Amino acid sequence: MSDSTGTTAHARHTTGRSETLTGTVRLPFPEYADPPADPVALLRCWLVQAEELGVREPRALALATATAAGGPSSRIVAVNRITDTGLVFATHRGSRKERELAVDPRASGLLYWRETSRQISLAGRVRRLPDATADALWSARPVFTHAMTVASRQSEPLGSLAEVAALRDRAARLAAAGPRPRPAAYLALELVPEEVEFWADGTGRLHERLRYTRGPEGWRAVRLQP
Repeated sequence: MSDSTGTTAHARHTTGRSETLTGTVRLPFPEYADPPADPVALLRCWLVQAEELGVREPRALALATATAAGGPSSRIVAVNRITDTGLVFATHRGSRKERELAVDPRASGLLYWRETSRQISLAGRVRRLPDATADALWSARPVFTHAMTVASRQSEPLGSLAEVAALRDRAARLAAAGPRPRPAAYLALELVPEEVEFWADGTGRLHERLRYTRGPEGWRAVRLQP
C-alpha cells in the first residue's frame, strides 16, 4: 500500500525491490548454475537453511489433493522427515485427505519460506508407509499431543458444543493417564515427488527457478523463465 503521495510505491520502484511485503533476500543458489543430479539433497539443504535462519514453521507443507468430484482440497501438514524418496507426514485413517488419497493418490505440496524468499513446489503420488514408521513418528511426538490424537476422529462432524466439551473431557482423562500407545488410526504417509521446483526470489523479478522432473532414466533439471 502507499500513501496519497505514492511514496511507498515510488521507493519500491526506484530500489528495484520485489513486490513482496518483505522484499528480496538473496541467498546463495549455486545449484541454479550447476544442478545436482538428484533434487533431494538440495531440498534437505534448503530446509536446514530455513531452520537455521529462523523461518517460522519451516516444515509446514501445503498439501493439495482432489475430491471425488475432481475439485481442489488443501490443508497444512507437518513434514516429519525427508527420505531419499520423498516427504513423510502423518494423518488419521478416515480423515478427509486420507479418504481422498485412497481414491486418487496424486497430490502436490508447497513449502513457502517468506523469511528466505524461497519456495519449493512438489507433485507426485502419496503412499502409505509401514506401521513401524508410524510407530517411530508417534514416539517422536510430544506426549501432550497424544490424548487429543487418540480421542479425536479427525474430520468427523461435531453436532453441538456439548460434543465439543465431551471431546475435551475425554482428552483430559486420557492425558492424565500419561503417554498413550499409537492408535491404529494414526498413519504415516509419504509424498513421492515426480516433479520438484526450487524458486528463489530475484531482484527485478528475475526469479531463479529450477525444475526437476523424474522419468524412466532418472531426474532431469531445467531452468524456467520467471
